[in-house]
Amino acid sequence: MSQESTTFHVADAEAMSWEPHVMAGSIRKVLDLDPERDSYVHLRYVPPGGAPQGRRLHVSINETFYFLGGDLPSWEFDSATDVAGHVVSFETGTFMDRAPFSIHGRRPEPPSLTGSTLLIWSSGGAEFEADPVESIQIPFTGEAPTFDSPYTKPTVIDSRTLAWQDHPTRKGWRWRPLSTIDETPNLTERPVSLIHVPADWQAQNQATLTPKNRRAWIFVLSGDLEAGIDGQQVNLGQNAYLRWNAGTAPTIPTRASPVGCTLLCVGHDLAAS
Repeated sequence: MSQESTTFHVADAEAMSWEPHVMAGSIRKVLDLDPERDSYVHLRYVPPGGAPQGRRLHVSINETFYFLGGDLPSWEFDSATDVAGHVVSFETGTFMDRAPFSIHGRRPEPPSLTGSTLLIWSSGGAEFEADPVESIQIPFTGEAPTFDSPYTKPTVIDSRTLAWQDHPTRKGWRWRPLSTIDETPNLTERPVSLIHVPADWQAQNQATLTPKNRRAWIFVLSGDLEAGIDGQQVNLGQNAYLRWNAGTAPTIPTRASPVGCTLLCVGHDLAAS
């Protein structure tokens, strides 16, 4: 399933084929591309096992992950002189937001036991992970590059530990905010949250969604829903993706689902008008 117009884009990950990714061993499904910003939204699979020792940082790209399943041990380093680092296990439900100048990498141990499936979206840079100008290797020994900017640390949140809250404007909905940082040109879309729409929810005030100056999107983690956008009805099942452009006003949902849905919402919190 795919639908496209000048104002929105739909992709059904279930109907797409996997293709190789520039990171060795990884495969991807390209859900969306933004030629103006040279950014993307990918569904990615990283296989089980360890990886050669290495670490790097990105000089201008903000990358954001939401892990859908499996495990991925990642080594994080506070600075170039922190050669010991510490390991963080990204697992199902982990939200990770990595700003530029965050040093990270992999080692053979601990290996990923199951592999991992994740959503990843970037602020630009296309295949920046393979770009030697954007992705700078940081050696463990010898002289390391120096930068004018300070090193940063990623935001890592296990969404499973967050309590469901009442949605700010939608009676009966539940909400787990993951990032409420104000939008800036150097970040991926904000805000980011998990939203649960219960089964057979009856609309009392249809949503009018108007992102200020960026695209916004949802990914269906479970369940299904129907949206109205650009004069069309869009039916979204599990692992479906819907993006709409700035100034577009979709209605989500337009019809109650008998099973409800849980959504990853990026660029907007589906607030009621």
